[in-house]
Amino acid sequence: MDIKTYVLSQKGGTCVRGCPILARIAKRATCSADTLYMIALGHKRASAAFAIRLEHATRGAIRREDLRPDLYAPRKVQRRRRVIT
Repeated sequence: MDIKTYVLSQKGGTCVRGCPILARIAKRATCSADTLYMIALGHKRASAAFAIRLEHATRGAIRREDLRPDLYAPRKVQRRRRVIT
């Protein structure tokens, strides 16, 4: 999910400057809300490290491969194999 979609899906999310959801994510990701706003609108590109920080700050809702598909390939969901002994 991209940043804008995530923010708009949250209660109170407007994805404009001064949006409380952007501010909350920015605080968790240790960046400014303005930087996050610029990335959300496509005026800036997230670095590889920042994409990972955003993924952690949103608990996986915004995924690194969605922000930077040129750097991160989509991850496959691994299923556990049941071993019968």
